[in-house]
Amino acid sequence: MFLHIVGQNQRFRFISGIYYRSVETIHCYFIIVLKTILKLYKHLIKDLGDTVPAEIMNNRRFYPYFKV
Repeated sequence: MFLHIVGQNQRFRFISGIYYRSVETIHCYFIIVLKTILKLYKHLIKDLGDTVPAEIMNNRRFYPYFKV
């Protein structure tokens, strides 16, 4: 449910029709998962710093958008 809402930009009402749950239940589950991800973000998301991958830096098409 969470990935449908976040990844597909779906509304709670649409998701409630798919999973046969009420909008309030969908909202409750969404908030639970969101709070859990926010607690674990340091373990889930890795900060790469200011490094630019070589395939982007060596490509004239992409590099102007990634200048540091």
